[in-house]
Amino acid sequence: MDALLLIDFGSTYTKLTAVDMEKHEIIAHTKALTTVEEDIMIGFDNAYNVMKEKCKDKELNFKEMLACSSAAGGLKMVAVGLVPDLTAEAAKRAALGAGSRVLEVYSHELTRSEIRDMIEKEPDIILLAGGTDGGNKDCILHNAKMLAAHIKNVPIVVAGNQKANDDIEDIFVEEKIDYVITENVMPKLNVLNVEPAREAIREIFMKRIVEAKGMKKAESFINGILMPTPAAVLNAAKILADGTDEENGIGDLIIVDIGGATTDIHSISDGNPKKPGVMKVGLQEPYAKRTVEGDLGMRVSAESLGQVVATKNFKKYAPDLAYDIQERCNYLAANVNEIPQTDEEIAFDEAMSMAATEIAMERH
Repeated sequence: MDALLLIDFGSTYTKLTAVDMEKHEIIAHTKALTTVEEDIMIGFDNAYNVMKEKCKDKELNFKEMLACSSAAGGLKMVAVGLVPDLTAEAAKRAALGAGSRVLEVYSHELTRSEIRDMIEKEPDIILLAGGTDGGNKDCILHNAKMLAAHIKNVPIVVAGNQKANDDIEDIFVEEKIDYVITENVMPKLNVLNVEPAREAIREIFMKRIVEAKGMKKAESFINGILMPTPAAVLNAAKILADGTDEENGIGDLIIVDIGGATTDIHSISDGNPKKPGVMKVGLQEPYAKRTVEGDLGMRVSAESLGQVVATKNFKKYAPDLAYDIQERCNYLAANVNEIPQTDEEIAFDEAMSMAATEIAMERH
């Protein structure tokens, strides 16, 4: 039987799904713990062996293997812009869906204290924006000089006023900064153009993915990691909403992805007012939007989840639990492979997921 193998190298689990290519049906699903610290192919082989055992009577022939990965962890990113509710916000949106998590957005001219704060956050990538095309250059040039002088080892994606690009390039070349210049995230006032910057961030994410131990071997086995997991989910959401040439989509939707480290919300909607006389103002919301909440996770970020929710609010999801809420959350954060066994443990996990969903939706 010809089949398609879908692979998700996650931070905790490596998941495999076999799909019947003719009937478009799921044949089997398996998973194993991701082994990113040793060799990522160990976890894959464990899941693959279970898959072969499950499907030994079907004589599967995997004609194609497609993969996404977040096994190396998401990129920690900071964005620098001109004003917080315009260029900086546009830069922040460019990061979402590209495998990055925005730690901070800085606006106006960077100060020395902000540079120190940025260094303490240890970002993996910096998105430098600022100004519409042909507009103010002073701010983005000041920020380029500050970054070049104080932060030498973090790649920078430049996506601001195109008229400043030549000067920025001179600054970064002289200081031997790792950088890439792409199109302005906001070429005109309230007009977004985030995809070029997002693609540049995605390429940096992909380079980081292949640094995971064994990932080079995985690439040769499956003919290439196709995209970071966040981008895969956002693309899937758009296809589900919009449909294909052969099938209609279901329309506006929201996808909630609750993970061990983050809770991600993906929404597909034009956001246009439904009532007459209502007008939209400010920065245009993207049709496909993703937010990542790094303090709302079921395992790695369980400690911060407990702190954010607080005992009183947590109890509304599971009023009869006898656990010390924060103590249990701390335990789960220290034991990320913990699988709930008892009814009370399951109820606690369910309460965590409901709390994470509510807060993430409010923030989205």
